[in-house]
Amino acid sequence: NRPPPRCAGLRLRLNRTSFTRSRTSSTRTSQLEDREPLVSQSVYALNVGREGFDRLALVQKIYGPKSREWLLRSGLRPGMRVLELACGTGAMTRVIADSIVPGGSLVAVDNSEAQLETAKASCAGVDGVEFVRADACATGLPEGSFDLVYFRLLAMHLPDPAGLLRHIRTLLKPGGILVCEEAAIDSTFTDPPYAEQLILHEMAAALASDHGSDFNVARRLGSLINEAGFESLEVSAHMPIYVRGEEKFLEVASFGEALNHWQSAPIEVIREGREICEDLSRAASDERVVYGLSTMRQFAAKRPAAA
Repeated sequence: NRPPPRCAGLRLRLNRTSFTRSRTSSTRTSQLEDREPLVSQSVYALNVGREGFDRLALVQKIYGPKSREWLLRSGLRPGMRVLELACGTGAMTRVIADSIVPGGSLVAVDNSEAQLETAKASCAGVDGVEFVRADACATGLPEGSFDLVYFRLLAMHLPDPAGLLRHIRTLLKPGGILVCEEAAIDSTFTDPPYAEQLILHEMAAALASDHGSDFNVARRLGSLINEAGFESLEVSAHMPIYVRGEEKFLEVASFGEALNHWQSAPIEVIREGREICEDLSRAASDERVVYGLSTMRQFAAKRPAAA
């Protein structure tokens, strides 16, 4: 039998007023200005470079095969000129590069030098890839120059995902393809249920709001894509579910990293978050507990041929 979850006090402390005060304080502002964002004016709430490599490798192990399937189904093929935004440590960069030979080329963009250096190392020997440090929402790349633009788990970290999509539309050739994937963070579950996980969802939403982003933007991304002027929208989704293995620990690992970057949260909230991670780690270690990870929503659409 498990002890009752330590959740009652946390609900009272997760209030919008306290976060608003933190965001407007001079200390918080200077901390944000001094930090290098991963993407477009957002604060990336996870580790980057070698420090984040193991978690991102686990993300790729879990979601990578379906990402490749979705890219191919959406039209990725040899000879294309492709742009990958927020390439991270290069896991999908290799997949895309292998899928566009012969004759293709790939530009992999990230706003973190640590991510790019790790990506370059992991993609050593891969031909036809150019790595560029740039803001995903203002890349400075030539308009109308790509056959396909891809991103995964990027819009959730941005204050203006609609602006990202509008920028992508300008980068695509007429008829070019947008392919993207975003996870609904609040869709995870355990069987039997752990109340701690519901509080984790609340904390993650508060963290994202504090950073001006939406970790569940996947739930409205289809509408944003249509509003950005794309057509022929296609959608899919998949949820990885496990009873054993390291995959069960992805949610805990991700949230544990995020807590390290949540500078505005009261110390008691961080402490409670770590206790919740410990409880969910025990759940992940128990083969009697079924663990469902975030549903990955997949989207594909085209820039109108006449645009």
